Order: sequence, then C-alpha cells, then structure tokens
Amino acid sequence: MDSDRRAVLNLAPVLEALRSKGGQEVAHDPSLPPCPLCGAAALAGYTFERPSQIEHDCDCGYLEPAQYQTALLASWRLWKAPQFLRADLAGYPRYREYLERPLEAHSGNKAAIEAARRYQGGLLYLYGPPGVGKTHLALRIAARLVAEGRFVRFRSELDFLAEERLAAAGEGTLPQYERLVLDDGGKTRLTPFTLERLYALVERSSAGGCDLIITSNLSPEAYAARLGEVGEAVLSRIQGGVVVEVQGPDRRARGPSAPPGGV
Repeated sequence: MDSDRRAVLNLAPVLEALRSKGGQEVAHDPSLPPCPLCGAAALAGYTFERPSQIEHDCDCGYLEPAQYQTALLASWRLWKAPQFLRADLAGYPRYREYLERPLEAHSGNKAAIEAARRYQGGLLYLYGPPGVGKTHLALRIAARLVAEGRFVRFRSELDFLAEERLAAAGEGTLPQYERLVLDDGGKTRLTPFTLERLYALVERSSAGGCDLIITSNLSPEAYAARLGEVGEAVLSRIQGGVVVEVQGPDRRARGPSAPPGGV
C-alpha cells in the first residue's frame, strides 16, 4: 500500500477524536477476540456469530484489508469451533467433560491413543466393547482439532439419521460437516433410507469430502454385515481409512477416574 493511500485511510486520528469528544470512551467488549493483526480490543455491540459481525478499535481493516480479512476468518474459526462442539454436547454432560479430561493410557488402548495423536483427517474407525473409552478418545481428538480452529461436530448415529429424515421431509436443513464424530454406530434400526444415508456419509468421507470418526461396539466386518447390499462397499471404505480396536475395562462400571496422563 503506497504512503498516500495509507495517509488517507489512517483513521487513528478520527478514532482518537471520537474517544475524546465529550469525554466519552469507546466501549470495548473483552469477551470478543482482539484484532488479529495489532491486538486492539473489539468494540462492544457485536456478536461475532459471523466473521463480518465484529469491529476493532483500530484501522487495520482499512489499512490492510486483505490481511485483516484473512486473519479475521482464522480468528473466527478459533472462536466458533469450540462453541459448535460444546453446543452439540449440551445434552451429554459427561461427554463435555471428555473435552477437558485426558483418557487414561493402558495396554488395551495404547494403539488407539497413538492413532488419535497422529490423526489429522480422513476416516477413523474406533471399535471395541462398551465402556472402554471410544467416545472419550474421539472427543479428545475433536478437542485438539477445534483448538486449532477446525470445525468438528458430534452426532450419535441415531441423531444423525433423525436430522437426515427431517431434512428429507422438508422440515429441516441438511447439515453439512467438515468433520464429524459419528458416535455409537450400529445401533439404529435399518431401513432403505438409513442404509442410503450411512453409505453416502462413508462414501463422502472416503472421497475426501469430510473427515469422519466413527465409534462402534462392532468390528468393521460386523458393522458392514448389518448394512445389507451396501455393506461390502462400506467395509471397503472403512478399511481404506484407519481402523483401531480399543480394549480395556468397562470404565462406566468402575466410575470415572482422574487419570494423570493419556491423550
């Protein structure tokens, strides 16, 4: 940007005059993220529900518009990604705790924890007996990703298919996922519609359309077997991703613990 344009667009004197006029201070909102370029405080009266719904007590948006908008989008993703995930878990108090509490590491889940640490995207299938920490592990992955500003949503298989039915009936909007934790796979009563939607989700992930983490009590083979004519195709796509068995004691039976380590 040339010096003449910078001089014309320099709003600092104007903002300073507004501050001093009548002894009034510009109201700030410390709960909103500061300017991603200079760190100036956000102005009060905005929600930041969308990247454009915020203003900062600086003129970076006018002096460096391209850089400001790019940095602002990244800031918005960091701001909103954890909120979306926590909203999805509103009805699952224990699951919300999983976002903060590491999973205890032991011989039965060592391979799963290593896979979780390496996970950056694609299709991940976590399976094992009830209560061994599959959902906990999936949500620890989600917590890491949302802290990086990557959107991760959470749905049980039952809730996912209920939303799909509502959208198909014209009573809701079909959700679009960048990353989805599909919890408790293999529990839903199957119909031609549910088979179609589950296949479409796995196919989309396999083709790179979204990242997908599935947790299930069923092995991939058992999960696919119940899907009838699309089962073989689903199994092929699951096996093309990362499949990890999770073993260990039933943590629900012995109650929650406060482990010193894990992921």
